[in-house]
Amino acid sequence: MKHHDHPKHDLAIRDVTLRDGLQNLPEVLSTPDKLTILDALIDAGIKDFQLTSFVNPARVPNMADAEIMYAEGIKRGLNPNVLVANLKGFERAVEAGVKSVDAVLSVSNAYNKKNANRSTLDSANEITLMLSRAAHAGFTVGISMANCFHCFTEGKIDPEAVLALTRGFHDAGARIVWLSDTTGHAEPDDVARLSERAMKVGVEVGIHLHDTQGRAGENAIAAYKAGVRRFDAVLSGLGGSPFTPGVGGNLSLETAQVVFTGAGIATGLDPAKLDAARGKLSAGIAAAGKAA
Repeated sequence: MKHHDHPKHDLAIRDVTLRDGLQNLPEVLSTPDKLTILDALIDAGIKDFQLTSFVNPARVPNMADAEIMYAEGIKRGLNPNVLVANLKGFERAVEAGVKSVDAVLSVSNAYNKKNANRSTLDSANEITLMLSRAAHAGFTVGISMANCFHCFTEGKIDPEAVLALTRGFHDAGARIVWLSDTTGHAEPDDVARLSERAMKVGVEVGIHLHDTQGRAGENAIAAYKAGVRRFDAVLSGLGGSPFTPGVGGNLSLETAQVVFTGAGIATGLDPAKLDAARGKLSAGIAAAGKAA
């Protein structure tokens, strides 16, 4: 499939504040404060959320209320996505009634071993099993691939490694793959080229960007011009991997609103209400700090 044959649906900005934004904070936010932030984000125009991750709360304490957060998302009429890192997390998500899961692995074998205590191949095989189970249970599994462009341990990532994984997941039934610039070292041309090549495999491509070197906005526009329509973003650019020190925050919702609007692309976001949501986030973090 040529990239210009890719469906030209409207821009979809998925908020990952309550997952990626919070996962590496030392402060552990209360569930009510998280829900206050969620409601403010909905009011600001966000419709698509990755609300939480089903991971070991001992490693990521801010995700200890994953089942509750998912249920609250459903109560609000959302179809929330959640992240899982292994089969145990996947099974928890299934038991909670989740219908949209993103399974994460790293293209970098060194990072995957650090993050998941297993090789990239082992994680890929486990995700293939998730895809098989999902096909029989009527829910979707997206693929979230970390370190698609660069790794602090392995350096520049070979695009062929990304594409080989993409082909394998496509053949196993995946229909959306998220390409992540985990260290924030990607260049706009790299983002556009890899996005185009991944779409030719036959999957829809989403982009998850970090702003370590100040290029997240520029990379987002490059991906959009290449045909990508799904983007992750976080209030205030908060967040990053708890297992990769020195990484800048995520593409911020505020930056996404500015760069896409500036390019004549409607976001559906209200800047004033984003500012209000940012205030709720700050208040939640402050309250968690006092409670610690």
